[in-house]
Amino acid sequence: MNAVSFSLTLASQLEDTAPFLYGGPFDQGILYAHSLGYDCVEIHTARPQELPVEDIDAALSDTGIRISAFGTGRVYAEEGLSLIDPSPKKRGEAVARMKSFITLASRFGCLVIIGCIRGNLSALSQKNFSLQLLSESMTELDRYAAEQEVLLVMEPINRYENNFLCSTDEVADFIHKNAYTNVKLMVDSFHMNIEEKDILDSFAKHYRDIHYIHFADSNRSWPGQGHIDFKKIVAFLKDCNYNKTISAECQYFPEAKIAASHWLSAVKELYKENES
Repeated sequence: MNAVSFSLTLASQLEDTAPFLYGGPFDQGILYAHSLGYDCVEIHTARPQELPVEDIDAALSDTGIRISAFGTGRVYAEEGLSLIDPSPKKRGEAVARMKSFITLASRFGCLVIIGCIRGNLSALSQKNFSLQLLSESMTELDRYAAEQEVLLVMEPINRYENNFLCSTDEVADFIHKNAYTNVKLMVDSFHMNIEEKDILDSFAKHYRDIHYIHFADSNRSWPGQGHIDFKKIVAFLKDCNYNKTISAECQYFPEAKIAASHWLSAVKELYKENES
């Protein structure tokens, strides 16, 4: 079995409400992640077309680490673009932006995350209509991702941040109902703690579909700072031979470097404790 990879979340700047552990130039973030001992980086940006690709290439080459995924939520957070916008023009802009991420992901051999870019319902009465719009948008993106040989991962997000497709069951059902070929499931322990009756049961039910994981504790700090039982989660992941990526998407308090270092040491220790 290949070893699981650990990824550091990078953004162009740190914000109070955004759970990223580095803010600054992405090429420097890659060097920083490598210095801390991470295997890869997860890059969050609203405008992939503006990324300094050559600088990023050089940093990846210098360190030997890789990009695990592109996070797309900044598109919605900064520009309000979403895959369920009732305006065909705005929805088309969101789809086009996602295609830019997919094109870039094809170059770097990484995943693309579909999280809050899906948007929020304007009213509960609009749920079925919005799900239809999302289905249409995702069908177009699924086809393009297949052409580019890129995997998309959809993330269940808790009800206080997104007001539909909040649970693992809901997102998994949406993916299967639409029979996508290049869309899989990702999960985040912080969101699961809010939405799932039993986190471990959700992992057990959906582990075949899970292709990417975020680890953060119940207070969105690094594992061990809240009440989520990560020992049982890691034991299960090892038992089912999960060998993909676990990413550090958590709050950067008290300081970003402290959180990034403690996240990695905590998760590595969890895996060490579960060695057979």
